[in-house]
Amino acid sequence: MELKLLSDLLSSAALSSTSINDALAFLRLYARLNWENISGFFSNEPLEDAIYNEWRQSLCCSDHNSFPQADFLHIATQTHRQGGHTRLLWNLSEGLRDYGTQALLLTDARKRNFVDDFPGPVSRLEGPLAARSAGIVAASRNAKTVLLHIHPDDSPAALAARVLRAEGKRVLFVNHADHVFSLATGAADVVLEICMTGWKTTSGHRSFRAQSFMGIPIATDRKPQVPHVAPRDGPIVSMGNSWKYDPAQQLSFPDFLMRLLPKIQNDVVLIGPSEKDGYWKEVMDAFPGRIRLCGLLPTNEVDRILKSASCYIDSFPIEGGTSYPQAVMAGVPCFAPNANEASGITPVEELRFETVDELEHEVVKFLHGEPYPFDLNATQRRLRRDFSEAAVAARVLAAIQNNFVQPFDYLERTGRRDPDYNAKRWIEAVEVRLPKRIWRDLSPFARIRFLGMVRKSKLSKTSKNTVTRELVTRWI
Repeated sequence: MELKLLSDLLSSAALSSTSINDALAFLRLYARLNWENISGFFSNEPLEDAIYNEWRQSLCCSDHNSFPQADFLHIATQTHRQGGHTRLLWNLSEGLRDYGTQALLLTDARKRNFVDDFPGPVSRLEGPLAARSAGIVAASRNAKTVLLHIHPDDSPAALAARVLRAEGKRVLFVNHADHVFSLATGAADVVLEICMTGWKTTSGHRSFRAQSFMGIPIATDRKPQVPHVAPRDGPIVSMGNSWKYDPAQQLSFPDFLMRLLPKIQNDVVLIGPSEKDGYWKEVMDAFPGRIRLCGLLPTNEVDRILKSASCYIDSFPIEGGTSYPQAVMAGVPCFAPNANEASGITPVEELRFETVDELEHEVVKFLHGEPYPFDLNATQRRLRRDFSEAAVAARVLAAIQNNFVQPFDYLERTGRRDPDYNAKRWIEAVEVRLPKRIWRDLSPFARIRFLGMVRKSKLSKTSKNTVTRELVTRWI
């Protein structure tokens, strides 16, 4: 109820805004609210379309210089040194390297954006949201194909994509938001899906023109596969952003370690989580010195730790879309739970057990000297065949030519997760999360007007106070 009330307020504010910048700011707040609160609501095409129709003429005017001509223009909100979404962009650019020129446009200019080694010119957009949206349109005019790698709340890119498509530009949306709300799926010619959950979510819950399976480029075609034998006495390794380990009912990584560690001698290294996440405290106090929380690490350090690992355990309750197959390609024996509700991302879904109890039992057996229960080499071969940089790039090129690709049969078989899986978990475990920081994009007039709407609403006192605080104090 609370989520819908605030969502409706933001939608109304976006539609009634008196400036394009405020309309884009409210649309971004609306998208962020519905993205962070995984409610089972995945898109709002009528809202995007209404704002586009109201302001599209303003989006065509910009003094931003066009890029040099490029066959592929990648548009991303941000890029990072770590994380699977940025790695997907980089690996895809490697796969496309032999098929034409490339450029990268970042819609959120931040110092920490990682752009090293991109095979082409890179540009960053700054200033008000409306200026960024118009800048995207101007910068894209010399591109043959536009690939959107944007965050779910990137309202400037979402509206710019509609302008570009109306002008005849080929626009493809890379669906990183496989299980959450996102803008822009209806703005593209094709939605490129990276897993079965995303495929089901788009086909059943979003507006779209066409779908084509892309997949995540995991294996490189430019380096030979190096055989690796994992040491049985090495640490157990797991990797993922800290929120992927936030415990849910029956899927608690700290509880799993609490049961596992008394039965084995191996230590545990967790890449991504940190001690600021309080749910690690109990197990770390129970086993002092045996669990190392590393936070985010550079790629070379991650590779070094993986080579030392006895085995790898996928993050849960939220799995690792790229980190799990990365560990497989490193030759590390891999384990994971939740086979019955896997996302259908890559063939590594077959390296799963049904329950956490079964996972614990099999890890203990393996670390006590029994054989690894899966065929790791066969999974690596399938990854190199179907999820190499070249294979994924070939599927993207096919989609550009309207030759749409269906998901692999084995992904349809293993990707049994319902699109509402995470929404059900969220409803059980989390209160409404309200947007922060991005209120700064609103004008003083829009803040005063929205503050009046909030005060008259039926939102809870807590939500009213939080929104009021953000409106009054958030300016930078």
